[in-house]
Amino acid sequence: MAIIRGTQRLARRRETGRDTPVPSHRSSGIAPFVGFLLVLEFASGLTQGWISPLLPSILQRYDTTAADLNWINVAFLLSSAVCVPLMSKLGDLFGHRRLLTIATALVAIGSILVAGAPSFRILLLGRVLQGPLLAFLSLEFAIVRERAGDRAGRAIGLLVGALALGGSAGLLLAGQIRQHVSLSGTLWIPAILMIIVVPVVVLLVPETATRTRGRIDGIGAALLSVGLLLLLAAVGNGSTWGWTTWRTLAGIAGGLVVLAGWVAIEQSVAQPFVDTSQILRGRLGLPVLAGFFAGAELFGSQAASALFLGLPASTGIGLGLSAGNLGLVLVVFGLAAVVGTWLAPRLAERVGSRGALVVGSLLGTAGYVLTALAHHTVSVYVIWQVLVGIGNGLVLAALSDYVVTCAPADAVAIHSGLLTTARTVGGAVSSAVFATVMAATVTRLPGVVKPVTTEAGYVTVWLVCAGLTIGMASLALRFANRTPPPGSIRRSTEGALPATISG
Repeated sequence: MAIIRGTQRLARRRETGRDTPVPSHRSSGIAPFVGFLLVLEFASGLTQGWISPLLPSILQRYDTTAADLNWINVAFLLSSAVCVPLMSKLGDLFGHRRLLTIATALVAIGSILVAGAPSFRILLLGRVLQGPLLAFLSLEFAIVRERAGDRAGRAIGLLVGALALGGSAGLLLAGQIRQHVSLSGTLWIPAILMIIVVPVVVLLVPETATRTRGRIDGIGAALLSVGLLLLLAAVGNGSTWGWTTWRTLAGIAGGLVVLAGWVAIEQSVAQPFVDTSQILRGRLGLPVLAGFFAGAELFGSQAASALFLGLPASTGIGLGLSAGNLGLVLVVFGLAAVVGTWLAPRLAERVGSRGALVVGSLLGTAGYVLTALAHHTVSVYVIWQVLVGIGNGLVLAALSDYVVTCAPADAVAIHSGLLTTARTVGGAVSSAVFATVMAATVTRLPGVVKPVTTEAGYVTVWLVCAGLTIGMASLALRFANRTPPPGSIRRSTEGALPATISG
């Protein structure tokens, strides 16, 4: 009888497109475990933002080159490209808390290696082990989808907000602390935090019960990983290798060919690594594409903003902020994003996730256009970028909620992982493109040793970002209603274990 009741409950959830309220015997534990996940996500954001302000110190400590230093970020990017889809799929198969525990432990080990690395190669190994950081969200989304019921949307918004706040805090605190503490001591701070959260996940986060049946499609997993590795390695090193060199061109072309082959093969496999039909012909293709746009706009604009704010005012281009003031402004941007993630589920309750996504995209468009038109004082620039921050928070939370709601109950993590991967690829591509644009629009000024990017270069970046946000709004208007994809009820009742079996 318990199995029948569990099956009926899952069917009702799928028919409404959102989980029904969680029974009272399980709702009492919702708030605490979401709080624990918030701590984990803040630690994730802090760790991700911690390394960038320390790159000059790392360069000096290991006596390496700027080209080699680029591998610190590329190694993390390549590792996450493999870890996010693989760990997300394993979570759907074997338990999301179980994989979240493994991911957290790997990140903790990687953070320890980064903090105490005796050589640059060991530091890169640590960065590879930190790759599962980006898998945290997809696994957490699957947990809150099952355990938080009709409050999942608000929990998702809080998790995305905690990530944004942690990232901003990392960017601010790492540089400030480094002024008073050794490099190793500064790097130990996120390592200790990650060590602390491992038992928090093991002891205080509940496990999910819904499982997808089958096994890992090894060929599909390998093709997806190889395709992403080739593409991101070429894009991440394009500015160093040269965009017309054979390595860059071969990597981009090879990655795209492998990914195309992966899509073709997955459609002919009985138990694919990813059900690509949900992306190509279902409700998740446009959201994943919107995720690519969101990553391109969000991550691609960060370097330009930091450079513009820090460029000496004597150049007649930048705003000349000190390192400390620059960090404070970045925290303001992060807090604005947190406000957006808080607003997203409340707005979605009135106009739906699609409506919240459109509002966030248009706020971002307005912010970027106004920045391009008026950016000559710090106060005006901050006001426009706060609009962008709130818009980004709305977009990230609403988009995540839409994907989590529309994904089949037994495949929430892998579809959320694809959204994360799309954002990562979009950010890598736009960062490389924007770096090329800014390098192509430089000028030499009297008394300035190095060439600086002209005002036109920054304006170009902001206008391109405005175009990306308009693209997101256009895609959102074409999203399907949040109803279960075809066949999802059958898969949830026949191919997955009902939640009440181990509940």
